[in-house]
Amino acid sequence: MTNSLSQKLHTVPAAIVFGLIAAFIWGVWPVVSALSIDRSLSALDLTALRFGVAGIILLPLFWKRQLGILGRSSLSWKAVILIVAGAGLPYVLAGTGGLEFAPAGHFGVITPSTQLMTSTLGGWLILKETQSRTRWIAVAIILCGVVLTGWEGLQGRGEDVWIGDLMFFSAGILWATFTLAARHYSVETFHAVALVSVWSAVLFFPVYLLFLDSGIPAASISEVVFQGVVQGLLTAVVALILFTRAIAILGAGRAAVFPTLVPGTVVLLAIPILNEYPTLIEIFGLIIVSIGMMLAMGLLDRLRS
Repeated sequence: MTNSLSQKLHTVPAAIVFGLIAAFIWGVWPVVSALSIDRSLSALDLTALRFGVAGIILLPLFWKRQLGILGRSSLSWKAVILIVAGAGLPYVLAGTGGLEFAPAGHFGVITPSTQLMTSTLGGWLILKETQSRTRWIAVAIILCGVVLTGWEGLQGRGEDVWIGDLMFFSAGILWATFTLAARHYSVETFHAVALVSVWSAVLFFPVYLLFLDSGIPAASISEVVFQGVVQGLLTAVVALILFTRAIAILGAGRAAVFPTLVPGTVVLLAIPILNEYPTLIEIFGLIIVSIGMMLAMGLLDRLRS
C-alpha cells in the first residue's frame, strides 16, 4: 500500500496537481499582500514574515543538511547560491520592490513570461531536455494568453515604470534560475526549500532589524498571524515544495508553465477578495493560457487518444 502510494506521487498526473496547487498559492500571495500593504504592513514587513516563519520551521532540516554540505554532500556552494538567489531573497525583493514603481499588472505579465521563456530555453540548451514543436507552440500560446490577461495592467504609465518593469524582468530570470538549478543538480525537495528559506532569513534580518522601520509591532495580531501563515508557510514552504517536486517529475521546461497561471489566478481571486471583476479580454486570456498549458502537458493528446 505504501509503495503504491509512493509510485502514484511520482507520476505525471501527480506532478500536474502539485504544480496547480503551487500556482494557486502563488496567486493568493499578491492579493492578500495587497490587502496588508494597504493597511499597515510594508513589502519589507511581509518579506520578514515570509522568511522568518519559513526559516524557523525549516531550521532543523537546514542544520542537518548544511552539515552534509560541509561534509558528505555533493551539492556545491555554486548550486546553493543559484537556488537561494533564484527563489529566495533576491527574487522576492525584485518582485516586491518593482511594485514601488510599476503596477501589479506588469508583474503578472513580465515575470511569468520571462521565467517561462528562460526556463524553456535553458532546459533545451543547458539541460538538453527535448522540446518538441508542439511544446514551442504551446509556449507561444501561453505567452499570448498571459499578455492578454495582464493587458489592462500594462496600460499603466509613469516616469519610473521602466524601473519596476526591469525588476520584474530580473525576477523572472531569477525564478528560471531556480527552476533550472533544481533540475540540474537534482536537489532533494525539502533540502532546496530549507536552503532558500534559512539563507534568505540570515541575509535579510540583520539589515531589516538594524536599519529598517518595521510596521509589524503596530499591526494587529490577527493580521500578523494570517500573513505569517500565507507568506511563511504556504508561499515559502508548501508551494515551493510542490513546485520542486513538479520540476523533478516533469523537467524544467514543462514545470515552467505553472507560474504562468499566477496572473489568471490573481484575476479570479480578486473578484471575492478585492471586489475587482475581470474584463472580457482578461477572461479570453485565461482561456488561452489554459489551452496552452494543456497542450504543453500533453493533456490534449491524451484526451484525443
